[in-house]
Amino acid sequence: MKRSELFFDAVLLPLDFAALLAAGAAAYFLRTSELVQQVRPAVFELDLPVVDYMQLVTIVSMIIIGIFALQGLYAMQVTRRLLEEVTRIVAGITFGVMLVILYIFLSAELFQSRFILLAAYAFGLVFVIFARYFVRRIQVALLARGFGVHRIALVGNGRYAHQLARLFRRWAHLGYRVVAVQEVVRWDLLEELYRERGIDEVIQTDPSMPEEDNLALLDFCDKYKIDYKYIPNLFEAHAANVRYRQIGGIPLMELVRTPLEGWGRVAKRIMDIVGSVVGMIVVSPILLVTAITIKLDCPGPVLYHQTRVGRNKKPFKVYKFRSMRPEFCTGEDFGGAKAASFEQELREKTNERTGPLFKMRHDPRVTRVGRVIRKWRIDELPQFINVLRGEMSLLGPRPHLPQEVERYAKHQQKLFTLKPGMSGMAQVSGNAGLTFDQEVTLDIGYIEHWSLRLDLILLLKTALLLLKDKNAV
Repeated sequence: MKRSELFFDAVLLPLDFAALLAAGAAAYFLRTSELVQQVRPAVFELDLPVVDYMQLVTIVSMIIIGIFALQGLYAMQVTRRLLEEVTRIVAGITFGVMLVILYIFLSAELFQSRFILLAAYAFGLVFVIFARYFVRRIQVALLARGFGVHRIALVGNGRYAHQLARLFRRWAHLGYRVVAVQEVVRWDLLEELYRERGIDEVIQTDPSMPEEDNLALLDFCDKYKIDYKYIPNLFEAHAANVRYRQIGGIPLMELVRTPLEGWGRVAKRIMDIVGSVVGMIVVSPILLVTAITIKLDCPGPVLYHQTRVGRNKKPFKVYKFRSMRPEFCTGEDFGGAKAASFEQELREKTNERTGPLFKMRHDPRVTRVGRVIRKWRIDELPQFINVLRGEMSLLGPRPHLPQEVERYAKHQQKLFTLKPGMSGMAQVSGNAGLTFDQEVTLDIGYIEHWSLRLDLILLLKTALLLLKDKNAV
């Protein structure tokens, strides 16, 4: 780790903290300024004086800093992609504000100024992103002049060495400079490179390199305290998420099915609770109008429940607005064997999906109102109940029927690692326009690469999807 990297990474934490404090202060003074008072006079008096208010801002800022740390925003590395950093910042601040909203809700207190809360949120995003952008621009400028550049030696045969060399030349802002490409492992050549050109890192680029060469390369790096990276073989790449531990001095590597463990699971559950409560409040007028319209359009229950398979293959009842005539619904307490027989006939003749799933765009069982609420996905809004109960999540793989799950291939069983979601990677990437194999690939990718940042992106994409998607059936 270069000293310049240590400095720039170390300065980010106090810089973020200062930016968040400044955002809170800016929101307070903007709301109480004469300019805003003239446009929108305050109809309240703040109970908190500015000193007590800033103490509250300090606590919230410390929580957000903790969230940033969990997201890896203070991990020591050369540089990050700007988009990756921005989305993590947005996710962290958004989650912090959601915690504040949850506290207000649970404490039965009404925050006297929604303006201050929203303004602090907006200022926080702008101040933190701008401050980090400014620091990164300075760091990239220094990298262009050779300060803090990592000198890399690529060792090994194969295409990866030349691909990495071209990549590092093209993306100089990453801070890596290739000083040598060496196809064979020879101690004398490595020492000559170290003395004449200087080596900060060695990247072993041959997944099939013999064990004795690998050990020699490791010994060389250990002797000269050089960072060592390598391109994994097929098994190691498959087992990318691992956790190291020792039991009685015996080293063990545990394959981790998903990053969503520990605090990540806690954070996701908090987001589910806050999101479902806020979601039900926001869409409550739609829920009421939909219930009345369904009742007027076709006799029968408003809600429809059906057994689906959840996390760890545990069955649960999913709730939806009824979009079919009651005699054709296959859920419990509805059409029974006759409805199931008719659905099986449709599956065999008119199924528009490949794999174990059944979808058809012009289903004769759907009512007039049902077609509308399916198109806009209003029929799925009662699943907020499942999210609150902990049976589903806001985001995750799609919940499927037991008879569909029975037809899953072996690798598709990984979908049961997480709770199913109201929306997810597959839904925002093509929905019913995807094949089942494509859907599984996307959902498994979500399971293996979960993060709060990814959840925020998917929530935003879901909101946009409701306005323009043409694949809902």
